[in-house]
Amino acid sequence: MSTEITKEIVCPQCGEPQKYRLYSSINAGENPDLKQMLLDETLFDWRCKRCNYFAAMAYPFLYTDPEAGYIVCVTPGGSGNNAEPTEAVKSFTKRSVKNLAELKEKILIFDAGYDDTAVELVKNALCGIIRNTYKVSRVHAYFSRVDNGEMEFAIFLPQTNEPVYHSTKLDVYKQSQEVLRALDFVDPAGFVRVDARLARKIIEDYQNI
Repeated sequence: MSTEITKEIVCPQCGEPQKYRLYSSINAGENPDLKQMLLDETLFDWRCKRCNYFAAMAYPFLYTDPEAGYIVCVTPGGSGNNAEPTEAVKSFTKRSVKNLAELKEKILIFDAGYDDTAVELVKNALCGIIRNTYKVSRVHAYFSRVDNGEMEFAIFLPQTNEPVYHSTKLDVYKQSQEVLRALDFVDPAGFVRVDARLARKIIEDYQNI
């Protein structure tokens, strides 16, 4: 079940103390409304009732979808992951993410029925193309959706607030699955960070076969 906690916080702008509702865990099956607020990026919005100061709150919590069989440990800012999987979620896919954008991406990937490790390999290839196309050294890509046989990603370029969208054929995803099969890749135990770093390591291992 979702676990709700009420804490008192002080507005950093006017100093007004007030109650704030936060969650140490969210169960998507029992509380689909909270899941939708996560996808809408509004669940952690906070506004001071006195001065109207706005902030997006960030704190550690667990997100679980029992029906889809996955659990995500959110540790904002890479503050460390001390969560230990219980016997009840032993068979679940377990992931660790650093922020709400990464959590939203995991939800979209798993709900669409895709393997997030293979998706990271697709992103690795796509980001290489984007860096060359836009002549930039760093880009951030987030899975968006699959439509008409193509996998779409939101691409954030340096010094831009709004994403540009790029798509790649699902064949690239299928090729990524083949890479994982060639390596007999299996998830390590515990909460795993499946990200760009892991994708680069997998590609390196594959090239050394």
